[in-house]
Amino acid sequence: MTNQDIRQLAAWLKETHLAGAELRRPGMHLVLKRGDDAAVAVVAAPEPVKAVDERLLKTPGLGRLLLTHPDQQDVLVAVGSPVEQGQLVALLQVGELLLPVRSQLAGRLAAVLTPCGSTVGYGEAFMRLATA
Repeated sequence: MTNQDIRQLAAWLKETHLAGAELRRPGMHLVLKRGDDAAVAVVAAPEPVKAVDERLLKTPGLGRLLLTHPDQQDVLVAVGSPVEQGQLVALLQVGELLLPVRSQLAGRLAAVLTPCGSTVGYGEAFMRLATA
């Protein structure tokens, strides 16, 4: 995100009389707040570096996470079963569109972290794999 983008967001906040906005992306956390009569305060700080857990499967976008196909009852991957890299593990429903969510890693499904039908954002961990 550039300084110009931040300025544009601040202008939109002022025009719409909103008190503030908060944006989170991997590696970035931006908070914009307006005072009553004060100038717009811009605070941008990088998120603290966390230990990366490479065994988490994360969502590729926004939508409703489905662990089963709407026309079937069986889950795409059961806890305890092996998972291959590139294997279909979930579906992301955006309106009427169903997008495939494939595993970026190989391993054994240790846990499902997000219930089927939950609304998810970009980069949310929804499954944890154990080494095969």
